[in-house]
Amino acid sequence: MITIVIPVSRGTFLEQLFASLEFLEVPKDTNLLTYVDSDHRLFDKVRNYTVNSKFKDRLCVFRGKGLPSTSSIKRRRQRIADVHNEMKDLIQACDYIFMIEDDTIVPGNALSKLMQSYVSHPNAGFISGVELGRWGYLHIGAWKVDDVYDVNEIVSTPLKSTVEKVDAAGFYCCLTKKENYIGHNFLPFEDVLGPDVDYGLTMRRNGLINYVDNSVHCRHLMKKGEVSFEGQNIEQVQFTRDDLSKNGWTLRRVQTK
Repeated sequence: MITIVIPVSRGTFLEQLFASLEFLEVPKDTNLLTYVDSDHRLFDKVRNYTVNSKFKDRLCVFRGKGLPSTSSIKRRRQRIADVHNEMKDLIQACDYIFMIEDDTIVPGNALSKLMQSYVSHPNAGFISGVELGRWGYLHIGAWKVDDVYDVNEIVSTPLKSTVEKVDAAGFYCCLTKKENYIGHNFLPFEDVLGPDVDYGLTMRRNGLINYVDNSVHCRHLMKKGEVSFEGQNIEQVQFTRDDLSKNGWTLRRVQTK
């Protein structure tokens, strides 16, 4: 059994998001959990979409704490971690957790492809699809670090093979075992990057291997449109530890692919 979990904090892309879920290939016993951290109006919309979706068990929960748009990066990262820690208590019996973000459209075959990859890699911490673009860079959201126990460099990786080992990736299209998800205490990565990076590094430190499936291309939606893999020059970005910077880390572009 699989539970799809989607934290929702904005309503901009609800119609596209839930339309794509109807085309998602899933086993008949797949459940859906949506967790809304916004106002009651958005909760009502998400609940309506959730209740009318095709999944076996459908649960929409109102968190309602929210954050102002002026909040610091540290507070925004902590909020994401808090949401995942709270959702753990709401997940019923299942074997896998499939995480999707509220600004990402996953292809219809995403889950079936990731499940096939999991069968081939039983020691996986997670297996993720790929998404292009964050922070104004057209980079792939899959990361490798210099040392999982003492991280001083985090680099986005250009993917050269269909299924590739990585140290971390985003939660935009991420399949993991329930035991891994439930057993993890979600934290931001040093208040700079999200709990997705911390989760990946924890899996690696536990002796598991994380993978990205380069055949699963997700659409990252933004107000100005969507970022597509077609016809784009994929960039590579790097975080390096810097004692002189305000947050201890510096982001820069490494090269253009």
